[in-house]
Amino acid sequence: MDSLYLPARVGAADAVRQFGRPRFRNLFGLWRARPVKRTPDGQAASLELVWMPAYAFRLALSKGEIRSSTWVSVDASFGGFALFERMNVLEEGEPEGPCFPPVLPQDKAETLARQGLLRYVLRKRGVKPQIEATEDTILFYAPVWVFYFYRSGGRIDVAILDGYTGGPMGGQMRAAIVNAFIRKRQESAVSP
Repeated sequence: MDSLYLPARVGAADAVRQFGRPRFRNLFGLWRARPVKRTPDGQAASLELVWMPAYAFRLALSKGEIRSSTWVSVDASFGGFALFERMNVLEEGEPEGPCFPPVLPQDKAETLARQGLLRYVLRKRGVKPQIEATEDTILFYAPVWVFYFYRSGGRIDVAILDGYTGGPMGGQMRAAIVNAFIRKRQESAVSP
């Protein structure tokens, strides 16, 4: 089954470099995170590309006689809202790697999209457009790099990186990925 997905512009080597870049948390590069697995040449191998679901909604706007529409996205795992400007970048096909199913139903995600756009519009100055009907809905998958490493005390932790932009992702996405792995493990344990 073909689906829409954002292409992964950040490769594995770039992701490893991003996870180890100097910052305050690692004493500006002096204290490196120990990966859970390594290749024979010593490189980090505890890196995985996963695909997280998201909904894209095209919402109609009207301001007097002027009609327009805008694309917004809602993460299907935790409900995060964002304006969506990557509609032309989406590719059709089957992404390589694990694809997690959406947690939020489409109607709940649409409600979150409308609320998020309303909050965004109300922050702007001037005459505000009115949000009208939902013109189109698309489910797509976004690439996310997951890096497994040891914390102090021997505990395993994960770091998350956006596979399209290369930017670090927040705690909500990290929790959504951990919950998706837990759900996947529970489903595999139930069905032999």
